[in-house]
Amino acid sequence: MEIVVPDDYPPTYASLDQPDLARLRPFGAVSLHTTRAVDRSELFNRIEPADVIINVRAYTTLDDEAFSHSPRLRMVSILGTGTDNVDLTAATRRGITVTNTPGVGAPSVAELTVALMLALVRSIPLNDSRVRAGRWEHVEGPELAGKTLGLLGLGAIGSYVARLGGALGMRVIGWSFLPDAARAERLGFELMADRDEIFRRSDVVSLHLRNTPEVRGLVGARELALMKPGAYLINTARGALVDSPALASALRAGLIAGAALDVYTEEPLPPERNPFLGLDNVILTPHIGAVTREANARSRAMPVDNIIAFLEGKPNNVVKG
Repeated sequence: MEIVVPDDYPPTYASLDQPDLARLRPFGAVSLHTTRAVDRSELFNRIEPADVIINVRAYTTLDDEAFSHSPRLRMVSILGTGTDNVDLTAATRRGITVTNTPGVGAPSVAELTVALMLALVRSIPLNDSRVRAGRWEHVEGPELAGKTLGLLGLGAIGSYVARLGGALGMRVIGWSFLPDAARAERLGFELMADRDEIFRRSDVVSLHLRNTPEVRGLVGARELALMKPGAYLINTARGALVDSPALASALRAGLIAGAALDVYTEEPLPPERNPFLGLDNVILTPHIGAVTREANARSRAMPVDNIIAFLEGKPNNVVKG
């Protein structure tokens, strides 16, 4: 059995002696690559012997072409919940089982969402930079208590954010492809049947949808024009949900008050293609939503748990194509 980690960069496991990877030794040999493949050819060479792949980074595209270079491949174990970089249809056709790690980062991503919301509306990074530069100026921002928090996506992370928003005294409204009235009542938020109402009514719009074809570019010029001039946008989900040039234009024109982004269509975000440079009403973080000690520990363990369950004939957390 050959278990390959082709993309552990920046390092999550870092070493074959990492305790979770060490649990795989009774099942076969583990190959760990702690650099990013320079091109597809190098990626194909790395995964060619694999019976199982642990996919750590979403920049590694495992499509039908990649699968064709891994003739022995039986399983892909994704570290994380997103599956947009794995061709699930091709995997199903080739008899490859794909698993992910649902919920492992939900508390951490939800906490970052609220942290970004607070930092954004109170201009904390801007105030910090001004004090460091010797400027003692006040930037007036709104209280969140009594404001409306609109959530697009009400899964594990969105539901957690709903609870935290309610604890801040916010009115929470939400929209989902799979509306759950019982969950909404339990968590104390109001479901919207019309997605546009989230943009129209919210003082803060927060995105918590998976990157699927129907939601790519979901937030574009049209949706931004629906938002209040004093509203804010937060994206800790996937960069592809937002039309970045349209958002940058809206921010420059003052159509909305600000944005906080943890995810981008291209990661790492190259400075030469960063449309938000020079905008002080934007907070940018480097996809750190689930980068906490607790979430990292869960994230390292669950892909290995999924592999062991699969090899023992009890597959768990299987993603359907």
